[in-house]
Amino acid sequence: MGFCSASLFSIEKVVTNLSFIVPEFQRGYAWNKDQWQALWDDLVAIAKRPQANHYAGTIMISEQEGTSAVDLIDGQQRVTSVALLLSALGTKAYEIEFRSNDALQTYFDYYALCRDHLAPRLAQYRSYYSTNLENAAKFFKAKAAGLSTEEKLQLAEALLKQFQLFVLVIQPEFDVHVAFETINNRGKPLSTLERLKNRLIYIAMNAVDQTAGKKAAAEVHRCWKEVYRWLGAGKVLLDDDYFLRAHSIGWFRHARKSDWLTTQLFDEMFSTHGGIQPDDIVKYVRSLELAAGCWHYLNTPEHLPSRVTHRLYALSQTASASSKPLLLWALVRCAMENKQLMVDPSVEASWSKGFEELVAQAERFAVLVVMANGRLSSVGQSDMNSSAYALAHPGQPIYIRHPHLISPSSASAAILLARDHLASIVENEDPESEQYLDARFSWHGYFDADAVQTTIADRLRSQSGFYNWQFGKLLIYRWEENLRGDRGRPVKRTWEKFAWDESVEHIYPQNPHAQWSDDVPIAANSKRAKSAITNSLGNLLLLSRSVNSQLSNQPYCQFDDLKGKRQRFLEGSYSEIQVGRLCERWGVVQIAARGIAMMRLAQRIWNFTLVRDEDQLTAWLPLLFGDVADDVQAGRYTNGKKVDGRTLIPWVKKFEERS
Repeated sequence: MGFCSASLFSIEKVVTNLSFIVPEFQRGYAWNKDQWQALWDDLVAIAKRPQANHYAGTIMISEQEGTSAVDLIDGQQRVTSVALLLSALGTKAYEIEFRSNDALQTYFDYYALCRDHLAPRLAQYRSYYSTNLENAAKFFKAKAAGLSTEEKLQLAEALLKQFQLFVLVIQPEFDVHVAFETINNRGKPLSTLERLKNRLIYIAMNAVDQTAGKKAAAEVHRCWKEVYRWLGAGKVLLDDDYFLRAHSIGWFRHARKSDWLTTQLFDEMFSTHGGIQPDDIVKYVRSLELAAGCWHYLNTPEHLPSRVTHRLYALSQTASASSKPLLLWALVRCAMENKQLMVDPSVEASWSKGFEELVAQAERFAVLVVMANGRLSSVGQSDMNSSAYALAHPGQPIYIRHPHLISPSSASAAILLARDHLASIVENEDPESEQYLDARFSWHGYFDADAVQTTIADRLRSQSGFYNWQFGKLLIYRWEENLRGDRGRPVKRTWEKFAWDESVEHIYPQNPHAQWSDDVPIAANSKRAKSAITNSLGNLLLLSRSVNSQLSNQPYCQFDDLKGKRQRFLEGSYSEIQVGRLCERWGVVQIAARGIAMMRLAQRIWNFTLVRDEDQLTAWLPLLFGDVADDVQAGRYTNGKKVDGRTLIPWVKKFEERS
């Protein structure tokens, strides 16, 4: 019953007598720098005490009759790391077989066993898990690089002889999955997804119909292997529990309580005392498998049709977390009706247009409601969760207050209804007639144009304005992309490398050179005005490369022995080049006109209205300068020249004409 042996052995004895096989259903190599550093520190410490032993943790194995090969049920991370460390110390590492996992096998054999002939295959098998194994090997090699051959040998001896593993050998009839869930070891703790796998297998193996139960358990193994593969298929490991939560929001009806997911999974749906049947388990895990593939494409969209890729990439630049479950279930529904989606996702098909439009509405919600209005990221979450549930369960109402709006059985029709529902959540009132834009939904939506102006004014008063604001960052970057156009021009600053301190320059600087007083005459004691103008949207310029703070304080044009900013701009980003080419001088008029052009672009991109096209351009000034807008318009900071329509119109037109 249970363990037929449980003993401490040195690593040397363990690897001499056993041949490890990592089962295919386990997650990939997931230890990170914290665990690598702890292993290295333990080794350095114990090597200084040759007579002492070090407890290195537990491994759980399942023996195969008549052979030294064992399934490594628990301890894969530790055993793999030790092999990589031995290799880094110049000692021959032991072999590990990663069953049905060519990616990890190739990377392990190359880095741990030094099989250099495998180098051409590395690119073919690159994933998060394989890259992480590569990083572990490089970490240990860097640690060992400064050591002498004798010091490396001493550490390797300590690792093999003084590190002790507690080896648990499991009898064939014992349920290893229950033990795996409850073992406490030093490695990464089990995620909810991993605990769920073991719970499902436990329920399946204890089913009244043992034949059906064994088949269900086998299906859990198979599906979990695919789930782990999808979650680790990209350059970044996708979080287990974030994915599980997104899937669960559609599969179950979400409840507003902190422990909702754990309660739903372990106490209700998959309770050990419940009546869940093997067929229900199979249906559930197959849904997880399909959803994991869709989750991968949502987060790594370059394999999808180009227009969808563009939309998802744009969405990733926003506060988009609340829409992820909805988009996941929309893509799952598409995949269920269009089998080719998972085979060749890049092919343009009927599903892509409706899905693209849903993503566009998710982007509008993130930009207008969360970012521009300054609302909490949780706003609208229950609305989208309800929509996700309806997508996952055709025939269910899309929102509890509208039981007549039933999610259609057709995936394309269901996604279009979800799109319209989401659009109504953003904005559903015609400002002219004060009627609902979509009469099917009886609410006005969360977007509030007045709240945007209030938020900007508050930020300008606090001396930050559009600078260091996520909404400001998005506006600055989209302006750059608008100038770059769609003619294949190179990207000069990627979104991922956008950092305020390094990527954005105040054209009129925070600490201006004396020459600036001619172009922007602000009294030295007017800190409020200086801050509002400096941090106004039109004054913030995306740079192609960082400059030091002294250069950012230079005058706009050459002055005495100072080169001036304008000449530098002509060799920079598309935003820099435009300013440098158009503007011989830089002042408040140019700041206002460029800000207006940028805000009007935002209105076109995200289909909202702060200022109508037919309104005076001066109506934009409070949105750009806050409380000092009246002084700006009166010409207080332009040597008495009013900033009005006649002044602004030609400059706005210049900025809006893409070169």
